[in-house]
Amino acid sequence: MKYLFILIFAFIFISCGNKTNETVIRNNQENNEGEDTTSLSPPEAFSYVLSNQILGANDEDLELYLENEIYPMVSKSEKVTIDEISSSLFLLTYYEGETEKNLLIQKFYNPVKDEIFFVKSETTLTPKKQFLK
Repeated sequence: MKYLFILIFAFIFISCGNKTNETVIRNNQENNEGEDTTSLSPPEAFSYVLSNQILGANDEDLELYLENEIYPMVSKSEKVTIDEISSSLFLLTYYEGETEKNLLIQKFYNPVKDEIFFVKSETTLTPKKQFLK
């Protein structure tokens, strides 16, 4: 009788655990469906992937800047990546043919106009030089 009680308790426990896992998987699938990039234009997909997928940030200002200012420069590149050096400084790497190019992108706030803007500049700094000293 004691073993029957333990067996029933274990069965209930395992059954509840499986439902929880199914719920988590279902919720993740629903969240992924909301982030479908197939309906985005190429510049929108570019900015979304770099800011949300690579950086893991949800920064609308950065997304708009990448979409409008950076995408036209790098749209023909086969490899593009971005690294966050600080909360307001980013290092974007892309390739023109076989040549690696790097841009520093800095985010600023203008309190007079209450606006955020970005400044880009070419640099010889590479992710390896910056992060792997």
